Amino acid sequence: MTLPELPPPQMQPLGTSQPPGDKHAVSVSLPTWASVPGRPLGYKWVIEKMEANYPRMGVNTIVQNLATAVLDRCISPATDRPATECMLFPSRDAARRCVAYLQEHHEGEVQTDIIYLVYSPKGGVLRTANATRGSPPWAQFHAVIYDTEAQEQANHFWSIFGDGLSTRHAEFLLTLWPDMSWIRCDARAKCNAPSAFTVAKNVTNGCPTARILDCEDQTAKAEIRNRITRLVASENPNISRPSTSDVFLYAKGMCAIAAVARALMPNAEFNNDSSGAVVFGWPYSETPKCVSQTGYDRYTFYSQGTSEALDLLEQALSSGRRIRVLFCEIPSNPLLSTPDLHRIRALASKYDFLVVCDETLGTFVNVDVLPYADIVVTSLTKIFNGAGNAMGGSAVINPHSRHYDEIHTKLSAIYEDVLFPGDAGVLAQNSRDLTERVHRCNANAFALATFLKTQPAIESVLYPPFLPTGNLYERCRRVDGGYGYVLSVIFKNSAHAVQFYDRLDMCKGPSVGTNFSLALPYSQLAHVFELDWAEEQGIPKHIVRFSVGLEREGDLIACVVKALQGLTDDQ
Repeated sequence: MTLPELPPPQMQPLGTSQPPGDKHAVSVSLPTWASVPGRPLGYKWVIEKMEANYPRMGVNTIVQNLATAVLDRCISPATDRPATECMLFPSRDAARRCVAYLQEHHEGEVQTDIIYLVYSPKGGVLRTANATRGSPPWAQFHAVIYDTEAQEQANHFWSIFGDGLSTRHAEFLLTLWPDMSWIRCDARAKCNAPSAFTVAKNVTNGCPTARILDCEDQTAKAEIRNRITRLVASENPNISRPSTSDVFLYAKGMCAIAAVARALMPNAEFNNDSSGAVVFGWPYSETPKCVSQTGYDRYTFYSQGTSEALDLLEQALSSGRRIRVLFCEIPSNPLLSTPDLHRIRALASKYDFLVVCDETLGTFVNVDVLPYADIVVTSLTKIFNGAGNAMGGSAVINPHSRHYDEIHTKLSAIYEDVLFPGDAGVLAQNSRDLTERVHRCNANAFALATFLKTQPAIESVLYPPFLPTGNLYERCRRVDGGYGYVLSVIFKNSAHAVQFYDRLDMCKGPSVGTNFSLALPYSQLAHVFELDWAEEQGIPKHIVRFSVGLEREGDLIACVVKALQGLTDDQ
């Protein structure tokens, strides 16, 4: 398959969507060091320029337009609740989880409502939710109305769990808006409206466009599931290949992690000693937050992910402590270290806990994790899609897991297919050349990492084969696999990191896995409110992460060489 020829890397103006001009873009240009923390810290000069954002880090304009329309229609100007905000979700359960989160995490009482909105040619206010029970699933959604004072908690929920409405789904619903009806649910989220994905689909008075979407949806999702089962299959002949029914698709990668964490919670009749979760190694920053706030009685974060950390875990287990599940990444983000999956698997078998491995940075193409993991999770937003214009996630149950039946039953019981057909179609089409893209990105990243290791301004290059855990990565690497598309660098002088980033003529901003290369001073965005703590845990304040794309190797290195030239010690 012929891959696209990309032009040399080029920096985009502040706030430009990446890809430029794409209203569904998952990255936004943050071209200077000072601009990176601009949105979380509320810098007006940054926010007013932003055409896009990573969809979990902020509400896209399309989604916000629909939220504004909901407030205008459903909240009377004469109400005694003028200071209200709105967040939109594709299902009732997601809306309920949002309400529960606001009630638990906001200090003081917060008033909330859930509004169920659905396509109905008559429009207006519904007397009962059952009045539109035949409406197709994509022609309905739920809105959570809450007091403005709870905005911070609402933003946290939106970011950590990823349950929010997608931009394409919101765009579709706006086309139906004149014919949308609504009904208010009770403030405690005890809504009689049907779950958006349990309604009948065979009535004749529903939205024709949504029905066409539903037909296209099944084709796209079948293609994605088939592709994943082929790519995730183990090279170990003793491990069966997963079936398509073992692949659960989600609207975002964090949705997959959150759903798995919820599904694996021990039942009430279990001994509470087993209601523990572990995050091992330093993963993507939202993963520990998601797992720790799912509801486990005990949560432990072994941030270093070293053999010494595994010693501590083994000591705790041997002394009688029990855990339910361990989450890890291969390799980790942004340190690119590899956990000892072989030893983790041995501990899991001995002490009967489940292993969930996120292989987003490793990719299906490069690493074989089924011999070690009960569940494999992936952000399909990243290199699986590549184009940077759609969100998605997946969880694959290992058919070889001795807990297979239990996992499948529990995950199926809470599963909602909320991946919008438009997003699924983009993911299916863009992932057809995944293997070829991964191989080229592997080669480019290896070349760039090798070059950077020779530069006197660089203290260290973090890339799987160059780290002390390189032998652990090799154990999981496929026969034809590489080392991935992400690397990080640490400068000897922090001032040089800032100068380098500001001068780097490359797309810069959030996300990884795009066909075009991206750079980001990771901590300045992911840990902006906890920089000192993150540095104590081993994440330097001035670490610069690269997501290496499909450009010509020579163009990439030339771009970096130019940014390295003339670095000074001036602060």
